[in-house]
Amino acid sequence: MKLGPSLARLGTTATLACLLAVVTMSQLALLAEAMGVVAFDYGTEWMKVSLVKPGLPFDVVLDRDSKRKIQSAVSFKKWGLEEEILYGTNAYNHATREPKQSFYALKTLLGRSSDGDADRAARDHFSSIFGNDVVGTDRGTCALQRPFQADNSSSYPTLSVEELVGMQLEYGKKLAEETAGEKVQLGLPANFNIGSFGGLDTVVTVPAFFTAAERQAIYDSAVLAGFRPRLVSDGAAAAVNYAQTRTFPQPEKHLFYDAGSGSVRATVVEFSTQAITADSILSIGNTQKEAIVVNVLGAGWDREAGGLKLDLILRDRLAAEFDKQHGSQLSGGTIKTNHRAMARLLKEANRVKHILSANDAASSAVESLAEDIDFRTSIDRQSFEDEVARAGMSKRFTDPVQMALRNAGLSMGDIQSVVLVGGTTRVPLVQAALRSAGVPDDKIAQNVNADEAAVMGAAFYGASYNPQFRMKAIRAYDLVPYPVTLKEASGAEEIIYPAKSYEVEGVVRRYPGATEDFSFELQYAAGSERLLEGHGRGISKVELTGISEGLKDLRESDQLGSIETQVNLTIVSRPLGTYMVESASLTVKPKPGGIAGALKSFFGVSSPKKASATSSSNSSASAAANGTESDATAEDRKADGDDAAAAAASADDDEAAELAARDRVLKLTARTIPSAGTLRSMTGEEQKKSKDRLWTMSQAASRKAAREEARNGIESYIYRVRDMLYDPVFETVSKASEREAIQAKAEELSEWLGDVEGEKAETAVLRLKRASLEKLVKPLETRLLQSKTRTVAYGAFERSLEAGRAFVVEAKANLTAALESNQASKYSLTELDALERQVERDGEWFEKGKAEQAKRGQDEDPAILSEDLDRRRKKVEDTIAKLVKRRIPKTRPPKKAGRGSKGDDKKDKEEKKGGSSDDDKKQEAPKHEEL
Repeated sequence: MKLGPSLARLGTTATLACLLAVVTMSQLALLAEAMGVVAFDYGTEWMKVSLVKPGLPFDVVLDRDSKRKIQSAVSFKKWGLEEEILYGTNAYNHATREPKQSFYALKTLLGRSSDGDADRAARDHFSSIFGNDVVGTDRGTCALQRPFQADNSSSYPTLSVEELVGMQLEYGKKLAEETAGEKVQLGLPANFNIGSFGGLDTVVTVPAFFTAAERQAIYDSAVLAGFRPRLVSDGAAAAVNYAQTRTFPQPEKHLFYDAGSGSVRATVVEFSTQAITADSILSIGNTQKEAIVVNVLGAGWDREAGGLKLDLILRDRLAAEFDKQHGSQLSGGTIKTNHRAMARLLKEANRVKHILSANDAASSAVESLAEDIDFRTSIDRQSFEDEVARAGMSKRFTDPVQMALRNAGLSMGDIQSVVLVGGTTRVPLVQAALRSAGVPDDKIAQNVNADEAAVMGAAFYGASYNPQFRMKAIRAYDLVPYPVTLKEASGAEEIIYPAKSYEVEGVVRRYPGATEDFSFELQYAAGSERLLEGHGRGISKVELTGISEGLKDLRESDQLGSIETQVNLTIVSRPLGTYMVESASLTVKPKPGGIAGALKSFFGVSSPKKASATSSSNSSASAAANGTESDATAEDRKADGDDAAAAAASADDDEAAELAARDRVLKLTARTIPSAGTLRSMTGEEQKKSKDRLWTMSQAASRKAAREEARNGIESYIYRVRDMLYDPVFETVSKASEREAIQAKAEELSEWLGDVEGEKAETAVLRLKRASLEKLVKPLETRLLQSKTRTVAYGAFERSLEAGRAFVVEAKANLTAALESNQASKYSLTELDALERQVERDGEWFEKGKAEQAKRGQDEDPAILSEDLDRRRKKVEDTIAKLVKRRIPKTRPPKKAGRGSKGDDKKDKEEKKGGSSDDDKKQEAPKHEEL
């Protein structure tokens, strides 16, 4: 790219700023119509999706059955290339038929290890839901085994948790695309970052307690779904939603209590109004002077409490009651070994729980639950709450509140309100537990949408970073409750990310005097073990390489003492709660004093003395080649050489001074290695393979769905045609031979569908088979339709012809009157003649077709179609309407004749051409005199 003279004269910083502005504006101009942010609140039981897009209402995305939330489930209906993938409620319901082909509550396995004691409880808890078999991946993470069948096997018998979650997020993306009416585009090009948002096009909520491994797992899942995600804690997202419709003249502190399906979280948030500054070049000029600041002060949680745990308690209660009533009739002695029956009981338990939230008792009835045995019982709310208390769950619902206050250094008296979020907060025992824990009734607030606050806040949070959206100024500073330390090779530790809200994502570290490669570890701070619940402190080990190799020459020449070095590295928490070295470099600066050859070579500068000597040597060689020198010439050359040497020495000193002020920067390599006992994130190659796998499965499922749709379409069409054949009205428009041909073709297709060939037929073949039957049926359907619409079409067309003829007569009279009075008319004779000819042609065509139709019977193809009548009628009516709406042009008044007028000039010119008399000349003489 070439720069103009004026731009070339600008300084480097100004030039880059100008270029950035130009490129930014051009990129935004191209993407202005394709901006959008998708947000996910991915929960254990439910997933909510919202979309922010110009021109659309800011709202949640509906599922295909018009529900505002989607069950967090995925299921596989069949095997191999013929398998169908189910999502949402359909997947959850399918678990009652094939529980081991259905996967639910996958969030509980994200970032968990496939072996080891730390995550054993999580694996056992997951397996108890549908009886799924948890296996491991090469990275040590969890995967789910899909059982084989004897006659057919799956192309992908094992899928990682990240892949299964990615499939659900990709389903949410399709729903968002259907809502937007187009493919959801990236906010900005992938290689063009602006501000801290960087063009990310989705925001995913995570619990505050998620570790780096768990956050990386949900991040990888979103990447597999085709997103570039940003993470935000669900408490911070709900707080952003709370701030959207409120102002805070004075700072306020609120506690957001989120009782979800998989866990309970409490988040203490401070709201205030503060002055802000532009954070990117795109914000300059548009940034509001003040913004609401959402500052997360502390968080508390319980991983085991939640709505799913209540469902499982109820399920086990129902299973125990079934065993009590019918256990002796079962072949296994207990229903708990029947995974299909237990899946049905889990679904029933969820229904009963919702009934008990509003009633004192609920009845339960499940037909043919196991071995054709019907099950009926009833449960009252008090006995259910007693079961929960015996399981030790009541206290676990309230502990997060005290934990969050403790971590924030506050008491309940410092809190203005406790805002309830999450569906489980509707359960009476949860609200009762809050009151018993010391939360006053007047502080319990239900002023946000418990189900949608997090997903709506997450979408607003993401859109606020996008320069294309003009949003209310809200700045949210999230936190990770585990302080992170950097541990040197010497064992020294220093906290680089304290357990407080992050206003910046990056931390800069400097190591002066470094001359060799070194490493360090990122760990959670000592004392976090209890919060991590069995997980180790380790996050990752970082090896910095490139220092030893870069300084190799100086080390070999023993000149390391002549330089000053410093390693600069930036550690970022991106996505939030994960940690990596974003950049690392070595800065080398010469110390004041002489600099020898190796050091000059390191800085890429040749020695002036050596260059001078080389030049002198070359001159001598040239002279020797030309003959013998004279003594005078030799003396002159010697004097010149001495002067050159002195000049070189002076230049050497100047160059040394220049080098002493010059820094050289070497880019270093930061290799991240998982700490002992931690999980490795997906590599780029692994992500590509998983994307290919999911794409293949999605395409196969799409083909299967299209084939099933075509097959169902032809079957239903055959049934409809058979019913038509027995309709007396249909008999009146068809001949016996035609009905016999249709009957034979329908029977032929019906038999073909039942054969092996029909079972395996592809979508295109099925469509062709249907077309062969439609070819026989459609002419008869046309006759029937025409017989019903012909009379109405005739009448409308005849009235249109009469109106057209009347209009032409009236318009021509109007035109004649206008011409006679020297006035303008909005009609022209050419247009009226053309309209009259069109009306007459249509009238002749209609009379001819009408006469021909009168000769034909109802079982013959029509001579004239109602559609043709309507089309011609509309053409005439549109032409008339266009003429009627036209404005009458203004009539210019005639100009008066006078001297110097154009009329006189024209008359004079005509008279000059035709000659003039003496009298005319005499009359013109005064005019000349006046001129």
